[in-house]
Amino acid sequence: MHPLIVAFVAVLVSGCAGLTTQKIAEQQDRLNRIPADQVKEASQDTGTGISAPVIRDFARAEPQSSAWAFLARGLDTANPQAQLLFLAAAKRFLQADRSEQAAVVLTQTQGQTAEPWVLNQRKLLTAALRLTENVPASAWHLLADTEDADLDNGQWLMLYDLKLQSLFAREKHQEALALIRSLPRKDSVSAEFDVLLRRVFDRLLRLTAEQLDLLQLHPDLVQEDRAWIDLARVYGSAGWELEVLRQELDAWTADNPTHHATPMARGLWPETCALTPSSQLALLLPMTSSFSKAASAFHDGVTYLHERERPSARPVIKLYDFGTDLEAVGAIYKEAIDAGADLVIGPLGRDAVSKLLADSKLLVPTLLLGPEDGRSQPNAFFVDLSRRVEARSLVTHARLRGLKHALVLHSPSPAHRVAADTAITVWQQQGGIIADTAVLDPQLSDYSAIISRLLGLNQSRYRIEALQKVLTDSLPVTVLPNIRQDLDVIFLFTDRGTARLLKPQIDFHHGGKLPIYSQNTIFEGMSDVVNDLDLEGVLFSDMPWLVRQTGRFGRSTEASTTLTRYQGSAIDRLFALGMDAYRLGCHIPKRLDRPDWQYAGASGALSIGIDGRIKRHPDWATFRGGLAELFEPVISR
Repeated sequence: MHPLIVAFVAVLVSGCAGLTTQKIAEQQDRLNRIPADQVKEASQDTGTGISAPVIRDFARAEPQSSAWAFLARGLDTANPQAQLLFLAAAKRFLQADRSEQAAVVLTQTQGQTAEPWVLNQRKLLTAALRLTENVPASAWHLLADTEDADLDNGQWLMLYDLKLQSLFAREKHQEALALIRSLPRKDSVSAEFDVLLRRVFDRLLRLTAEQLDLLQLHPDLVQEDRAWIDLARVYGSAGWELEVLRQELDAWTADNPTHHATPMARGLWPETCALTPSSQLALLLPMTSSFSKAASAFHDGVTYLHERERPSARPVIKLYDFGTDLEAVGAIYKEAIDAGADLVIGPLGRDAVSKLLADSKLLVPTLLLGPEDGRSQPNAFFVDLSRRVEARSLVTHARLRGLKHALVLHSPSPAHRVAADTAITVWQQQGGIIADTAVLDPQLSDYSAIISRLLGLNQSRYRIEALQKVLTDSLPVTVLPNIRQDLDVIFLFTDRGTARLLKPQIDFHHGGKLPIYSQNTIFEGMSDVVNDLDLEGVLFSDMPWLVRQTGRFGRSTEASTTLTRYQGSAIDRLFALGMDAYRLGCHIPKRLDRPDWQYAGASGALSIGIDGRIKRHPDWATFRGGLAELFEPVISR
């Protein structure tokens, strides 16, 4: 390989653009240890090749290709295609929240003559890098110097999204509102404009009530800006008060018929329940069983929203307790149907759902609270919160970030083993590669031996020792051990205590810069700063009900008998699921009339497919400074 390419990649994998010649030489062997499949990834990940001159943004055109694939192709290609591929690699690194690698790749593209698109893309990506480095003012200067006349639609969206992020990061909320107000509606960027509107609203919803009140007093606000704040306050304060929310949104749209956010406000309007006061909704729950706390939380979530429904559209709810008797589930279901149930929610639990499907025909729409096992039938709708679903979600998210080579660590318990096996299967189905796996002995507290083996530190030490023998003691070797270079991500399926033990040890053994995914069992909705410092950087998916703290998710002022009763415990997720199950149940009867229906629920963004499958998209969060925060790369996928 050409010496310049060797030096460049050595710099890249070291994570430092300022290496001296001597240090670059020390890392030559790291380049030689990059697996061949990473170099060949380009031909395996895409069949399009790089010959089409119309493609500039390769990262957008080839969503399954990783940053390493683009980098390998760029190193093997002449300009100007090389520049485009390096920019694609930098963009993918930023989308994966790997800013150090992005910085090195962007350095490689500097000082070269290029067409305007390339120059603009480099400037935009550099600004995004500054945002990841928490210097939003520097990002703003770069963006303010970028004209939008020569930008394509994707760059136009990136420019103004980064500008808005910079303003919100510096708490210049009024200037952000002024910016979105000043943008002209162009047919060519209408879809991108709608994305910006939604992101502005989402960021306003993250402000506390006190911040919105203070912003409302800003002297430079105009009426259009105040309307944005009013809409955020309405949705934040009345998000779960369904009838109040309808009235407030009707009033807002009447006052702001031509506002940019008016179509969005109409989309927030909660439809009235398709069930009427003469309708019956049956709840099948194990109230008198070992799952009684979970069942009670779910029941309370259903009734909480039911009581906030318009009385003229409020169905009668009847509770049926099947306790621990799974053999009675079918008979109790029939009892509910015979009593006139128009919709059934339940039973709750994998075994109860499986038993009902095996023994009974579903005669009315039935929202089953358990995993689908292949025996689905007409009228069956599944809400699946199993660890298998969560594992599939984790690996899909990681693949969409361009990550490919994974380590999988799991505890030996059946639940964790099932989640790990699911993750491995789905990862490989999606083109990922399992670099290695390991079972975590629960009797251990020191996992150094396992981590060293998995990260390849033993081989690194052997090479250093061999080099030391050659050089003799007169010339000591000071190179630090390096982890293997064929790793992109670590999946961790274990309990919270083991995760807290393991993550600092991974950091100590030089693996802390790898993305680490874990299950949401590591978080229960309440801050535990001292202990959760050990989980710094760990990524997980969870319900907005647990990871968001402002707007309609803020519960600090509620009475302890309502929204805060279960806060800080894992069964709080069942309360959120109960609220969403009520909204889903209300919509199921008219789902065919609204195939595009979506609902921003407490458990995630929900939709119902034509086949009846319910899709739930959770929030993504990570630990920073001991606190769980929303995870959002500066450039999203």
